[in-house]
Amino acid sequence: MLDEVPPILRSLRGEFPCVPFGVPKPRSDLPPHWSGGIDPAASTVDAFVHGYGANHDWYLVEQHGSEIAIAIDYPENHPVRRLKRRISRESDCRLTIELTVEARQNASLPVGVHPIFALPGPSGSSRLDIPSLEGVRTFPVPVEEGSILMPDQFSSTLTDVEALDGSRQDISSLPLDLETEELMSVQLSDGFVRLAFPDDAYAVDLTWDIRTFPHCLLWLSNQGRKAYPWNRRFRALGIEPVCAAFDLGTEYSTRAETPFTKAGMPTSIRLEADVPFTTVYSIGVSMP
Repeated sequence: MLDEVPPILRSLRGEFPCVPFGVPKPRSDLPPHWSGGIDPAASTVDAFVHGYGANHDWYLVEQHGSEIAIAIDYPENHPVRRLKRRISRESDCRLTIELTVEARQNASLPVGVHPIFALPGPSGSSRLDIPSLEGVRTFPVPVEEGSILMPDQFSSTLTDVEALDGSRQDISSLPLDLETEELMSVQLSDGFVRLAFPDDAYAVDLTWDIRTFPHCLLWLSNQGRKAYPWNRRFRALGIEPVCAAFDLGTEYSTRAETPFTKAGMPTSIRLEADVPFTTVYSIGVSMP
């Protein structure tokens, strides 16, 4: 059965770059103020969820000491020529990751990185802290059958998000005590998010350049996906720095008329042919 699922799901774990970020084709179920002007049948820049690089093997460029460089070459008809990552261990408790995107032609694409963190403990045993949070927007439609959050709403905090049944959910206290699948886009002024595990006396810190990735997408998979290979077993939090409109893909993220762009929030990165684009981010462990 594993061969029947997309390549990205065959070993989904850890952290990976998404170029372009999101789904290959525009969704057809969005409300009018989200979908106006989008052609669901539009041709796609990249046929793979979260891009070619998230679905194919990379090759080793060089390795020495506590540093490794890997790369992947994109198909010749793709606006991206190559992705390269340089991963270095700054200490026993921190990894620094440099991502370089080489374009073969000018293009605007949604781009992001996709760290995924397990939520192994009982309900409420981990704490999500976003000190510079300015607001959180839920996905325009229910993410999955059984998703609990009210879609297309804006909240000034993670601790009081409205659910479909009228209750209020604290998304900063994880995992939740119910099964659900959610996507939320966080607006923040500084590229720093902490996921703390107080019972185990440690926290994971994710740091990035807010000028490159002005949004942070939160993917909460709380045993809410019942289909194979998930089987209601998967419980994790994706903390995903992005320049993208949720995971709605290239066609949507490059539009001038969206709720994000109307609010002055960029949702794509301009890549120039033969001019490498580079950004650096880090993942570290600290005391909570």
